[in-house]
Amino acid sequence: MFKIFVSLFLASSMMLGATLAKATGCDLSQDGDVSLSIIGYGSTKKAEYSPGQKVGKNFKELFVGSKIKLDDAVLSIISITSNKREKGAPRTGIVTVTLTKGKNVQNIKMPYRYLNGYFEAKGIQKNSKELSFSLNIKALLCYSK
Repeated sequence: MFKIFVSLFLASSMMLGATLAKATGCDLSQDGDVSLSIIGYGSTKKAEYSPGQKVGKNFKELFVGSKIKLDDAVLSIISITSNKREKGAPRTGIVTVTLTKGKNVQNIKMPYRYLNGYFEAKGIQKNSKELSFSLNIKALLCYSK
């Protein structure tokens, strides 16, 4: 009887440990308006944002498949990669987007920076004009070990 009790205790402890080990991170969501600036369009303007997903566990889940529209320009986020995280520094990486303006389509790699809930990406178009977008990201629910 004692052996059965010890075996059940060990098995339940291992299952709890495995569950807790997986439960880390936060669910992220875009919060508020998205601003898009395309040089030649004038100042930064509020843009129409269509999320790929409303909630994601990381930037890739949250952003890939999203579209940002301003007048006749559509920015589609096709990939995102993160750089190695440095303690105390902003998160950084590269967002790859497709910019479509009329019949003109181009892929642009945009370095991004994320700090204190603010995400901003800037890149250069083929015509050497700057393109940038920014938005706030809210942590909805966070888990820790």
